[in-house]
Amino acid sequence: MLQPLRLLLFCCALLTTLSVSAQMQDGLIFLGNPSFEDMPRNSSPPRGWTNCGAPTETPPDVHPDPEFLFKVGMAAQHGNTFLGMVTRDTETFESVGQRLKTPLKAGQCYRFDIQLARSRVYLSMSRVTRQPTNYVTPIKLRVFGGYSVCDRGQLLGESELVGNYDWENYRIKLSPEDDFTYIVLEAYYKQPSLLPYNGNILLDNAQPLRPIDCDDEAAMFADDPMTEGFETEPQDPDQFIITTPVTPRGGNRPEPQPPVVDTPKQEPTVRLGKTEAILKEGQVFSIENISFKANSAELEEESAEALEEIVDFMQQNKNVIVEIGGHASRKAGNTYAAQLSENRARTVVSYLKSRRIGFERLIPQGYGKSKPVCLDDTKDCNRQNQRVEVKILKLKATK
Repeated sequence: MLQPLRLLLFCCALLTTLSVSAQMQDGLIFLGNPSFEDMPRNSSPPRGWTNCGAPTETPPDVHPDPEFLFKVGMAAQHGNTFLGMVTRDTETFESVGQRLKTPLKAGQCYRFDIQLARSRVYLSMSRVTRQPTNYVTPIKLRVFGGYSVCDRGQLLGESELVGNYDWENYRIKLSPEDDFTYIVLEAYYKQPSLLPYNGNILLDNAQPLRPIDCDDEAAMFADDPMTEGFETEPQDPDQFIITTPVTPRGGNRPEPQPPVVDTPKQEPTVRLGKTEAILKEGQVFSIENISFKANSAELEEESAEALEEIVDFMQQNKNVIVEIGGHASRKAGNTYAAQLSENRARTVVSYLKSRRIGFERLIPQGYGKSKPVCLDDTKDCNRQNQRVEVKILKLKATK
């Protein structure tokens, strides 16, 4: 009886070792929820992450902002949502932390890739002036290692100032001096800085921590293939086998066959409003017959048919995330036109939400009078400029 028990224990230990070995994948350290996926919400970190900011301040936000309170109009770089953090003029800043699945090793350096951006608009109240303020000044990301959640035992590395408005990959070298079991991601000011200031940083699609040689600078710049979900597609080895026809013994050589010519595949087009085009990221569809009451964001009754056309489009293309763009007349003042066009875009978004189109797929954006389609001083030209457009921001992969 003792011998089978030993064999069972040995098999269990072997399976555990193989499981741990497979998870580590040559020393890679995977973060929990690296794409910051969760229900979009304000003042609450995404699942798997703990708020590590000042206890007297609100926690970070999961964007896209569901109520558009902060007016963060970015689409996620990966998945549906991303993390937004700020620094404040009160010398407080936001951060999140989590326990690592595998501890960092002292003396072992790591390469950390993450998508970072800055929102053009991140509205909130200034704690100093008590006035609405755009938290837009560039800040940076700092990475700490620690021994408990939110512990900043050592500054492992930091990014450059994040000034870009589109998603860009940032690569940070981490140099732990101890076997840290926790990690903290922190928004922080430019250094040196005479005074604290209001800034924002957006985070998405964090890659696994990759071990590198601390003295090998080339390792930081090596372009390793990275794919969404951190998995590589398995390749079929048979696809590389080239077969040659064999002439049967005593038979005739087969007649040569004409080469097969691949005809270009025609991508299907879709129609929305007065535009028929290929469904791709960046494509803009102009919508006719959406009208509002004069100097108001209230929809006219005759807009119902055009609005329902957008509803049908969103229901038929469940993988699209769109921007609803509002445009105003050239006759209005700049500030008034910007505010009115944004309110009208938000009205259209509210209508689509009421028709059960998910808010995470809709980003309102007001363009004011910055993008006119005509310049004539006529009633018809004015009507054309006061328009609503649907722009494809992202096409999510379908299963």
